[in-house]
Formats: sequence, C-alpha cells, structure tokens
Amino acid sequence: MKSFQAQAGRNTCNLLLIILALQLANLSGCGFHLAGSSKLPPQLASLQLLADELNNSQTVLLNQRLEQAGANLKDIPDDAVRLRVAIEALPERKLVDTSGSGKSIIRLFRQLSYSLTTPEGNFLMEQKTILRQMDVERDSDDIGGLKFEKQSAAESLDRQLIEQLIFQLKLL
Repeated sequence: MKSFQAQAGRNTCNLLLIILALQLANLSGCGFHLAGSSKLPPQLASLQLLADELNNSQTVLLNQRLEQAGANLKDIPDDAVRLRVAIEALPERKLVDTSGSGKSIIRLFRQLSYSLTTPEGNFLMEQKTILRQMDVERDSDDIGGLKFEKQSAAESLDRQLIEQLIFQLKLL
C-alpha cells in the first residue's frame, strides 16, 4: 500500500511539472516580453525630440527612456521623425475635508501630449494625450510636508506619463 502511495505521489509531482512546463511554453508563445525588453519600431529608430515645454528633469528622464527603448537622439539624420512632447500640470482638486482631523485629500492631475510628424510637418500621428492623477493627503498642521508630498507626487506622475508614452510608441 505504501509503495502505491509513493508511486501516486511521484506521478502527481511529474504531472505538475509537465503542466508547469506547458504553461511556460504557452507564456512565451503568446507574445509576452519582459518589461523594457522590446524596442521601438524601425521608423522611430532616429527621433528628433521637440520638448521645449519640459523642465530639465522631465527632459533627462524622457531622453533616457527613449534611448533605452532603442531611439537614436544624437547625430539625427535630416529625415528623422519628429516627436513633440509637452507635460502640463492641470488644476488640482480638493476632494475630502475631514474638519475634525484637519486633513484633506488633494487630487493632482498631469497630462502628457505628444505627436509624431515628418520633417516636412505631415502628421504620422495626430496629437494624443495621456492623463494621470494622484491623491495627496494634506495635513493642515504640516504645510512644509504638503509641498514635499506634492513635488514627490508630481515627479511620480511624470515618470508614469513618460513610461506610458514609451509603451504607446512601442505599439506603433
């Protein structure tokens, strides 16, 4: 009886290993790729970035992410596609005010607008907009903390917007 149970246990273990191997094979066959492993399409291999409205940290982050995705941003040929990008902070909203505790929730909004054009100015992709939001808790007793929280949230929103832009460009 003991030998039968041991054999059944080994068979179950072998079956589970076979199922796992099949699942892994299906995963690689469905087009799944690790984040950051895919590249931009060939027509975006050389890009002229038009990002006059971005601040320095946004520009640096965008350049890094584009280069990681395979874009050449240096020694750009005259026929390179032009990527116009702008990030804008939208008016914040006060959502909840808990009068007894002195705390409230503020929702921050940022949007990234982008378009792709030929050197002649013809649109390859009309302007599209990505919107992201984040909630920040405001404590009326800690005004300095709110400024830091808002700055931190804004930087996080910028990263999210740029990551989403790169994802959208890879889908072209």
